[in-house]
Amino acid sequence: MRRKSFFLWVLSVFFVLQANGQSWSLSGRLFDDQVNPLVSGTVVLLNPVDSTMEFFGITNAQGQFEIRNIKEGSYLLQASFIGFTTFYNLLGIPRAEGSDVGDIVMQPLPVDLEGAEVVGEAVPLQIHGDTVVYNAAAFKTRPDAMTEELLKKLPGVEVDRAGNIKALGEDVNAVYVDGKEFFGSDPTVATRNIPADAIDKVKVYDKKSDESEFTGIDDGTRNKTVNLELKKDKKKGVFGDVLAGYGSDQHYKASGKVYRFTDKVQMAALGMINNVNEYGFSFNDYLDFNGGISAMKGGGGSAKISLGGDNAFPVNFGQPVDGLATLGAGGLNFSYSTDKHNRSYISYLINGSDKDLEQLTHTERYTEEGTYTTSDSTKQNTGNMVHRINFGLRRRIDSTHNLIFSGNMGLMYNDLARLQQTDNMIGEELMSSLLSNRREQSDRVSGNLSGTYYRMIGKNKSVLKFSADGNYSKGLNQIRVVNQTDYSSGNDPDQFNQYQDNQTDLAGLSFAAAYTQKIGKGLYLDPVIRLGGTMEHLDRVQGPLSNGGIPVDSVSPAFNKDYRWIRPGFNFRWNTKKSQLSIGILAEFGSMENSLNQVPYPKAELRYFTPSFSWDYSASAGRKFNIYSSSSVNTPTVNQLLPVVNYLNPLNIYYGNPSLRPEYMHNVMLHWLIFDQFSFTSFMMALSGGYTSDKINWSTTVTDDLVQISTLINVDHDYRSRLSLDFSTPIRKLGIKINLDAEENWNRGMSQVNGVNNRYTTVNQRYSLSADNRKKKKWDVESGLGVSLTNTWYDIQESLNNQYFDLSWFADLQYTPTEKWHFEVTADVTSYSDLGGDESIRVPLLRAEVSYFFLSHNRGVLTLSGYDLLDRNQNVQRISELNYLRETRSNTMGRYIMLTFKYRLSKLAREGGIKVDVNKRR
Repeated sequence: MRRKSFFLWVLSVFFVLQANGQSWSLSGRLFDDQVNPLVSGTVVLLNPVDSTMEFFGITNAQGQFEIRNIKEGSYLLQASFIGFTTFYNLLGIPRAEGSDVGDIVMQPLPVDLEGAEVVGEAVPLQIHGDTVVYNAAAFKTRPDAMTEELLKKLPGVEVDRAGNIKALGEDVNAVYVDGKEFFGSDPTVATRNIPADAIDKVKVYDKKSDESEFTGIDDGTRNKTVNLELKKDKKKGVFGDVLAGYGSDQHYKASGKVYRFTDKVQMAALGMINNVNEYGFSFNDYLDFNGGISAMKGGGGSAKISLGGDNAFPVNFGQPVDGLATLGAGGLNFSYSTDKHNRSYISYLINGSDKDLEQLTHTERYTEEGTYTTSDSTKQNTGNMVHRINFGLRRRIDSTHNLIFSGNMGLMYNDLARLQQTDNMIGEELMSSLLSNRREQSDRVSGNLSGTYYRMIGKNKSVLKFSADGNYSKGLNQIRVVNQTDYSSGNDPDQFNQYQDNQTDLAGLSFAAAYTQKIGKGLYLDPVIRLGGTMEHLDRVQGPLSNGGIPVDSVSPAFNKDYRWIRPGFNFRWNTKKSQLSIGILAEFGSMENSLNQVPYPKAELRYFTPSFSWDYSASAGRKFNIYSSSSVNTPTVNQLLPVVNYLNPLNIYYGNPSLRPEYMHNVMLHWLIFDQFSFTSFMMALSGGYTSDKINWSTTVTDDLVQISTLINVDHDYRSRLSLDFSTPIRKLGIKINLDAEENWNRGMSQVNGVNNRYTTVNQRYSLSADNRKKKKWDVESGLGVSLTNTWYDIQESLNNQYFDLSWFADLQYTPTEKWHFEVTADVTSYSDLGGDESIRVPLLRAEVSYFFLSHNRGVLTLSGYDLLDRNQNVQRISELNYLRETRSNTMGRYIMLTFKYRLSKLAREGGIKVDVNKRR
């Protein structure tokens, strides 16, 4: 009842904020000086006091525009189009002359002003094809806002709670600052760290590939990209901020950011430390802490993973994942460019964490004979330190030669201490148990270098391309375990004290040469040859701790894998103004040689046909259709091939299979996008499917004591499909924007349990509906509902097919009544369905904060915040795959209150709007 009442209250806020009595409309037509209609021109009603945008419209093919649901008041009408002088007119709503303002004839810019910046112009947005340029000055943000808050206010741009950006209906995968990389490829590093007040313009466009931009030959590659253009005064000094906070139960956090930008130089320094589970600068840092999130080959279709109590749709990765952690991170970024074609850059990031984790895991496992359960109780401490360097060079030697070079280096340290109790049970009967005390230390160094050279022979006719890529990784993992295993079958308890040291080396090198030849109008032929290889080595030393560390030869193998390949083929391309077609006839010829303790296995000679196909069609701006298909080969890893038993966990024994064959994968994807730039309505559909032959999957044998003995096998096939739908549209009458997401994943695979083929089918469905207010001048309100359903069917036990669902709701309310105050409340409620053992779980999470801005130019910010005010946060994860269903509950951050002070090192408050002489512009 409480949740329902609060939800109804949030809905009422939407309507109260928008219900302001009678509204009016405004219409007219936009023409050039030759009385031709101007398509995609921008007509805006500005607030005459501060020049911020209040209402807007876009002209259609006839040059007509209509602005609806306008509030009564005085406005500055602004009409703009690229290449023409901006038109201004002061008017009042309602107009005594009627809603039609008639024809507006735009005058061309003088020849000497074309391409020049007109000082004082505050055109909120301009549209040119699939490119939209937003003027940040027309969108008001609070004094200490980051770029992410500015993006949320831009028409046609959406930012979810995880920081993922969608612009003009498409996902944004790259964010540049003045056209340059910023701390690598993660967009959130820029959007969550650069202040909004530093931004002059935001450009959203379709970026072509580096090859297309240099050669002028379109390869069909398009990436929706955001470029943040900085204000000129931000390129003349240093700006940034420092923050410090302290709260209840000795919680604390501190951070600092310093930026220095010029036309040629870009420098940034970031640092942070806290004990409130706020990971690094982005979620990618969390992946680095944990060595990346990856699944061993053979995983089936998995269900949605719920992250803490804050898994409302979209999932907010900015919140704690699990455990209680103290975290620190720092970074430096430097870029130097002489022009847009020549630049070099380097960035350094360091991340560290110390985390205490308490975890309870309940797993139901299915065999042909019945069901048994596994319960794990874990206490664990992990320490991590990651260093990462990214660097690159782009050199346009001349108009016919281009060189691109990039690389990265990484150094990682990990330390783990874990105490775990495991119980295997049939019903209420304990069949086996394990008490394990494990210490683990590991470190890894890695690097990657890649380079591409282009030589253009004849303008848009012939291109010669050479590329090379090399990578190397070396790691050492040292494990010490003390185990006590008990069995109900009468076997004596097993005391197991062992050490295991694993040294791994991985090296890869590849070369490619391609030649593009124009053979007709829009027709190109690309013969290509690629060759390379990977070498993997695992050297394991294992033995009992009790005999002075003398290794046992039978479990101390040295295993090598050497795979060398050549991939010849050619691509046929046909480019037109609206479409790009590419057909690739490719093959892979490989040779895989494996050896155990220097004794070779028979060499495997491999032959695969790997064709590709792509067709991109753009009917008009905002209308796109794409279809892609490809085939590829995935060879097994050393750990999958190694035939030596690993029994560090006596209840879960594993050994590899040296007879594994490579996976042969085929994928196809269809993507359809409609974006209406006049109404800012978007619809996106993505349909993909995949088939894998010789899929590497699990074969598990369960003993009478419920000990699992697992290896890997090739199964005949594995099928996957995914359907994703996204619809977003404004409801102007209500003053809100709604977003509807639907996603369905289907997987049909096979594993083996006790020698019996287990065909499993998993269907994951996710639906979400969210809404937020369109005018965010003072109020920013967003709320949404989500549901996730998982169904899994098993051939080995049809009666044990499982189904579960999770429901979630969230609401974010922000209110900025003046430049001095900001209020924010965020609520999440997640309900997990009953899995048959306990009652369903409901996790409410409530957060609130109030900020006060003071000092000169509002440089000081004092914030009082409260997290998990109800003190009921939990971390719940669920997964259903292969022959089991698992639920994990972990400790996570609980209630705390914190007071923080933030000081901005530059003037971020706006000094009023842009002044316009209406008489001169009329």
